[in-house]
Amino acid sequence: MADVISHLGEHIRIARKRRAMTLDDMASRIFVTRKTLSRLENGDPGVSMAVVASALWVLGFENDLREVAHPEKDKIGIFRERQRLPRRVRPSRTRDNLDF
Repeated sequence: MADVISHLGEHIRIARKRRAMTLDDMASRIFVTRKTLSRLENGDPGVSMAVVASALWVLGFENDLREVAHPEKDKIGIFRERQRLPRRVRPSRTRDNLDF
């Protein structure tokens, strides 16, 4: 898990540099200190999700963030859900009286 967070921090650092943003510029845009942004870029797992989301938004990756853990891409969850579906569906024995 630590390596995933570390890679994310590195990717954020690269994106910031490609946009010619200094640590101070980006930190002020996401309303954190330079130290907090540096911790994010160094892969510190203690940095809040709000800081990560703000950094991705400033860099233009907010749509990518929307796709993280998207239910339609959850292959295991979809597979398990399909396993729980009944093999047959029978009509109800009781009749609903929906005559108003």
